[in-house]
Amino acid sequence: MCGIAGIITEKLSPWARREAVERMCAAMVHRGPDDAGVEEFSSACLGMRRLNIIDTSARGRQPMPNEDKSVWVVLNGEIYNFQFLRSELEGRGHVFRSGADTEVILHLYEEMGEGLCRHLRGMFGFAVWDGPCRRMLFARDRLGIKPFYYAEVPGGWVFASEVGALTASGLVGTEPDYAALDHYLSFGYVPPPRTALRGVHVLPPGHLARIRNGRFSVEQWWDFPEAGEGPDPADDTPARLRSVLEESVRLHRISDVPLGAFLSGGIDSTALVGLMARMTERPVRTFSVGFSDAPEGFDERSYAREAAAAFGAEHTEVVMNGAVVREELPRIIRHLDQPSFDGVNTYLVSRAAREGGVTVALSGLGGDEVFGGYDTYQMIPRWASAARMWGRIPLALRRALGRALGGGVANGVSATSARARKLGRLPWVDSPLGLYALARLTLWPAEKAALYGEDGRSPLAEASGADSVLDLLPALARGGGRPWTMVSRLEMQIYMCWRLLRDTDAMSMAHSLEVRVPLIDHEVVEFVCSLPAGWERRWGHPKRLLTEALSDLLPPRIVSRTKQGFAFPMEKWMKAELREVVEDALSVQSVRRRGFFSPLKVRALYEGFLRGEYEYPVIWQFVVLELWLRDMESRRAEPFRGTVSPAGRENHL
Repeated sequence: MCGIAGIITEKLSPWARREAVERMCAAMVHRGPDDAGVEEFSSACLGMRRLNIIDTSARGRQPMPNEDKSVWVVLNGEIYNFQFLRSELEGRGHVFRSGADTEVILHLYEEMGEGLCRHLRGMFGFAVWDGPCRRMLFARDRLGIKPFYYAEVPGGWVFASEVGALTASGLVGTEPDYAALDHYLSFGYVPPPRTALRGVHVLPPGHLARIRNGRFSVEQWWDFPEAGEGPDPADDTPARLRSVLEESVRLHRISDVPLGAFLSGGIDSTALVGLMARMTERPVRTFSVGFSDAPEGFDERSYAREAAAAFGAEHTEVVMNGAVVREELPRIIRHLDQPSFDGVNTYLVSRAAREGGVTVALSGLGGDEVFGGYDTYQMIPRWASAARMWGRIPLALRRALGRALGGGVANGVSATSARARKLGRLPWVDSPLGLYALARLTLWPAEKAALYGEDGRSPLAEASGADSVLDLLPALARGGGRPWTMVSRLEMQIYMCWRLLRDTDAMSMAHSLEVRVPLIDHEVVEFVCSLPAGWERRWGHPKRLLTEALSDLLPPRIVSRTKQGFAFPMEKWMKAELREVVEDALSVQSVRRRGFFSPLKVRALYEGFLRGEYEYPVIWQFVVLELWLRDMESRRAEPFRGTVSPAGRENHL
C-alpha cells in the first residue's frame, strides 16, 4: 500500500520530471510514511511513498525493477494471491529477490504483457515502465478499490494516487470541471472518468491504459458477469458461497503488520469478524465509533459489543461528537481529494483504528450492494409495478394527482419529504432505470437548473446540457432487464464503486491505514452476479443468502435487527456545532462570489432544511463543495521550476 506517482514526457528535462514526481510524492506522505523512492528513465520518472505491509524490509522498496532493470513497477494496493502466482512463476524460471507482492506484477508482465491483470486477485492501481519498448502501462483493479488519476501535460502524461498530488506537481491546474460539478450535485460525488478538476481524469475500474509513441489509449479488461451464467441456485448455494467467503477472508488476512477490523454490529461486519475469528487463535482486534450527542437510533455500540463478545474480540470503542467533527473538518475536506457528501464516518473510525495500533483494517463494505441489503432492491421493483399501473391513468389526471401528493416545485426545488418528492415525480418516470435515478439522485435536473438561476450565466448551467447525468445510467444497467438485477448492477457500479470505495480509500489513507474489503473480492462478486436471474426470490429477502451461508456464526439479534447503516447524526450537527460553518459556506456573500448558484434559491433551500423539509445531504453537498473549492484555491502549487540538479542521479533505460 502506498501513494504512487509518475510522468512520461520528452518535453521536460530529466531533472524537471524528477522535480514533478518528488512534489507529488511529498503531497502523499500520509499514504506512505515508512519509505520513499524515485527512479528516472530516458523519458519517464516513477515515484512512490510506501506504507509497509508485506515484506517490510528494504527489499520491498519501490519503484521495483525486474532482474535486468529493463522493466519497473510502482503499485498502490495488495495482490492477495501473490504467493500462488510466485510459485507458478518460479516454476517457469523467474527469480524473485523480495517477499513483496509487488514483484509478481513484474514477472507476470514479462510473461503475458497487458494480460497480467486477469491473473491478479486484489486491489490495485499500478504503473509499469517498459524501457526497451519505451511504453507505460497503467491498470486499475476490477471494482476500483484503489484510485488512479492522470492528466495530460506538455508532450505526455502525469499520474498519481490523488488529485491533490497531481496539482502539487505544478504541471496540473486547479480549475474546476463544471460538467463534473453539475454531476456532483446529482449524485453527491463525481462520476468517472471525470474528476472535479478540468483535465484530470480517473482511470475507471477494470480498465487499463497504455502510452506509447505519444499515444494514449484506454481499454476495459473486466466487467460484471451477466446473470444466468452460473448453475441453478441449488440447495448447496449457501455452502458454496461460504467456501468463497472463507477463501477471500483468508487471503485478505495476509499481512506482516498488525491487522484489525471495523465492527458496527451490522450483518456484514459481524460476518466478517466471525470468519476472521475462526482463522486465528488470537483475539481479533475490532473498532467501532459511537456518538455521545447522537439522537436515539444512531448509536450502534451495543450491537458491536454483542458481536465482539460472541467472537472473543479485543474490542475498542471510540466516542465522538459534533465538536470533534468541527475540529477535524478542514482535514477531512483536504483528504477527501474530491467533493463528496460522505466520508466523515470512515475518517473517524479509521482514526480510531490507527491510533489503536493497527495498520490494516478489514471492512464489511460492499455486503449491502452484493447481497441486496438496501431498500432500493425492494423499492424499485415495487415502484416499477406501481408505475405500470400509474401509466394507465390519463396524463392530465396523473399531473393533478402528482401536485396533490406534493410533487410541485417550490422555489425551484421539489417539496418537503422524500416520499412526496418520489410520488410527485412518478408521472415523469416510466422505467425502472428512471425510478432508480429518482431514488438515488440528490437533485433532479430541473431542481439544479432552478438553483443555477434564470439568467443562465452560471458556468454549471452552461455545462449541464452536455453529457447529461441521466445519459450515464443505461450503459451501466447492462444485463439488468429485470428491476432487481438492474438495481444490483447500478448499486455496485455507481454507489459502491464511485462513492463508497473512493471515499473509503481517501479517508482511511488520511491516517495511513489500509482498508481491505473481503466481501467484494472479485470471486465473491462474480459468484453472486452469475447466479441465475430470480435467485433472490428463492431466498426470500436477498441478504438471506449471506445469513444462511454463515448461520452458525451470526448472533440471532444481529440477524433480526433493523438495518441502520454506518450512520452519524450529521443533521443534528449541522443545526448545532457545525451551523456556523454551514452558514458561512452558504452565505449570500459566499454564494455570490462563487457565481454558481442563485443566492436567494440557496438561502431558501437552507431555510427549508432548518424547518425539516429537506434531508441533510441536499444541503451538505453545497457546504462540502464550497469548502473543497476554498481548500483547492489555498493549495495551488508554486510555479514549476524544474531546478533539481541531475548530478549523481542514476538514469535507467
